[in-house]
Amino acid sequence: MSSSSIDVAAASIPANSRKGEIRRRWFRRRTAVGLQPGTITPHEQRPARMELISYSLSDYREAADFSIEQLPSLLIPDRVHWLNIDGYGDAELLKSLANDFKIHPLAMEDVVNTHQRAKVDNYDDQLFIVARRVLGPPFRSEQISFVLVGSILLTFQEDLEGDCFDNVRERLKSGRGRTRTLGVDYLLYELLDAVIDSYFPVIEGMGEDLDRIEEAVQGQPNPESLRRIHDHRIDLLQLRRAAWPLREAIQHLLRGEFQQIGRETLLYLRDGYDHVVQIMDILDIYRETCGDLRDYYYNIVSSRTNDVMRTLTIISTLFLPVTFVAGVYGMNFEHMPEVKDPWGYPLCLLAMALIAGGFLVFFWRKGWLRSFDKQGGSRHAE
Repeated sequence: MSSSSIDVAAASIPANSRKGEIRRRWFRRRTAVGLQPGTITPHEQRPARMELISYSLSDYREAADFSIEQLPSLLIPDRVHWLNIDGYGDAELLKSLANDFKIHPLAMEDVVNTHQRAKVDNYDDQLFIVARRVLGPPFRSEQISFVLVGSILLTFQEDLEGDCFDNVRERLKSGRGRTRTLGVDYLLYELLDAVIDSYFPVIEGMGEDLDRIEEAVQGQPNPESLRRIHDHRIDLLQLRRAAWPLREAIQHLLRGEFQQIGRETLLYLRDGYDHVVQIMDILDIYRETCGDLRDYYYNIVSSRTNDVMRTLTIISTLFLPVTFVAGVYGMNFEHMPEVKDPWGYPLCLLAMALIAGGFLVFFWRKGWLRSFDKQGGSRHAE
């Protein structure tokens, strides 16, 4: 698995990892210090795989498993071309693509160094975009790079577990929707929209798990619930770090500064921006929910500890006067009139019972014997 700016060193550890395991989340940059800018240095060994989709309003073609030498013959004029590259293991292939499409060296460096945050860069007549899609559970992210050159859109992916573009491919193949009637900029929007939509299943799953954690905390709080709350809070922070730059990137595109993006596509990008804003709002709400659940957990544990201490205190208070009476008549002095009285023993027991009963009535009237409601975490009246 490739490194990424929000990925963790042990990102494959699931959220329900064994007790005591630490999920490392520290940033790790793979690029050597002092390396010349624009250097293409892939950090994985898997070979790259290319896929080409070419289409127009009345024509659709796709090709796969072809060589870089065959690529020019597949780029039919007057078509929109989508060239997808999975994997960064073939440095020579990446360099050939950079040379053939005149991709800026700094853009290619960002493509292979997958610790980039989402951004938009303009290199003369080329538009370069970095976005991050998310997967989970367990939570992890993948960098997806877009290079728009004329009527050709190149996408570079890390190839973690397929991609999120199957629906776009299906619409292109069947001719449904607007994709084949509009230009390459609309194709770019649809792919960005698919990346944005990849956040929702992860967030929804996290919300359902937070509901289960809340039920567990209300029923029987335990350290496992607290650990899951902590893990979700960290994952939400990482998700926010991925979504925040994506919102800035979409907002940058909406300024209308790029000639590659048409006015009609800008209207659709506004909808994508709204989705990113919605994602940010949900993430903020869930982070606050994690904080509330953590406080709720500590409050319940503290309240139950107080209940235990109260019970022990009441028991000690009940036995304190009884122990005093038993201690007085257990001193074995010779001149103790009650000791030789035939009614002394039952009277002593009766006195102990009356004292203990009096204390119980006193505690009850004060409301100190009211039970604790385990489900609601509140105390109910008599």
